[in-house]
Amino acid sequence: MSSIQEKRKLVEAKLQTMIRTIVKPKEPNGKAEPKKEEEEKFESDYKQKENPEIIPSSFGKRPIYSKVDINCDKWLMTLDEESRLKIDNPPSLADGLSKELEEEIRYLGCELIQQGAILLKLPQTAAATGQILFQRYYYQKSFVRYHFEHAVQACLLLASKIEEEPRRPREVYNVFHRLERLHRLQQSGIEINKETTHGMKPPVIDVNYINTKQHMINSERRILATLGFVVHVKHPHRLIVAYGYSLGITNSRPDILQKSWNYMNDGLRTDIFMRYKPETIACACIFLAARTVEDPLALPSSPFHWFEAFDASDRDVEAIALQLVNLYARRRFPNWPCIKAELETLRNAKNAEKAAEKAKEIAEKLEKMAPELEYSNGIESKKESPINEREKKSGADRSKDRRRKRSNERDGKGDRRDRDRDRGDREDRRKDDKRDKRKRSRSRSRDRKDKNRNRDVGKKYHRGSNSPPRYRR
Repeated sequence: MSSIQEKRKLVEAKLQTMIRTIVKPKEPNGKAEPKKEEEEKFESDYKQKENPEIIPSSFGKRPIYSKVDINCDKWLMTLDEESRLKIDNPPSLADGLSKELEEEIRYLGCELIQQGAILLKLPQTAAATGQILFQRYYYQKSFVRYHFEHAVQACLLLASKIEEEPRRPREVYNVFHRLERLHRLQQSGIEINKETTHGMKPPVIDVNYINTKQHMINSERRILATLGFVVHVKHPHRLIVAYGYSLGITNSRPDILQKSWNYMNDGLRTDIFMRYKPETIACACIFLAARTVEDPLALPSSPFHWFEAFDASDRDVEAIALQLVNLYARRRFPNWPCIKAELETLRNAKNAEKAAEKAKEIAEKLEKMAPELEYSNGIESKKESPINEREKKSGADRSKDRRRKRSNERDGKGDRRDRDRDRGDREDRRKDDKRDKRKRSRSRSRDRKDKNRNRDVGKKYHRGSNSPPRYRR
């Protein structure tokens, strides 16, 4: 222990030597001079307080420049005034989308993620993570500017990685393509069964697949960048089991736990996970399930309500329960093709507005630049006009120019003739070289043949040698 204390003292002593103390100047009467406005502003900007939530190091110090918040509770949209305004007026409303249609798209996107997770055989936690990421993302971005189909596929892909059940982009694309075809059959009034879905085959790998895959990967990166890579989610599923055990209904009333679990999964289609903490949502699901099962159960309510023990207020619990009841009052499924057509209309209108604004800016710039261009063009025309040059020159200068041009033309013709002559000489030389090479090669081959022919003439072989006799031809 003594060695650790000594090391701490040494480190603190080094820190004190590194910190420079500011000596305040004094007036002649002994009082300190008042600070200037610039100095006060400098100190207020650079003076930071320690964050008490950060665990101190072994030396008892906390970093004062750590401002990265990776707590998933920061995505609750009811913590500050700005988030409350955003949850009441999502970014899509500013682009001309109605509140009802915005809710329909949210419901449709979450439903597609849930069905896709079932077809991909992902756990329910992955489906819940994907739906919550989808809700978080579209409280920061607009449905008009960013296609929700690409975001649905990206959320499925990202949730599978987060929950350590990764799937390939090709598999996600196949599932999404199948869901789209099933939805078309459902909208056309055809009953979905084994006979109607028997002929469905996976899509072919073509340009459409490559483009969709690229959109999926780009959307995944955009989601990560928008959410600041804080993509972990605190699920209330375990809390339901824990609260049921504390209430004593785990073994006696498993139907209540199953019903509350179903309410939890269905509540993912709404934005309750953006408004309330997981503890409050778990209490609301148990509260609603205990009242809606076949044999209702009265949970403890005196001296205070049971959910107040888990830091949940009665106002929040009742609001969540009402939102879940309204979810089950929905009579029809969102019409995907109609939603797609309305979003495309709004996108076209937005693009037309942007193009008109850009054209207007370009026209204003050209109007501002017009007098300058006219002035510069006038100066250049005066400088470069051959008429003014001729007027300035005298007759003797003109005759000199004519003579110089004629001599240049003659020199150019002579140079051309010399060039042609040199080219012809070069070609003749090249032909002679080729002819000489051919002659040399022929003479070499002739000499080689004569040498081989005369090499073994008159040579005698021993009787015991294995080499065959060579005869002169």
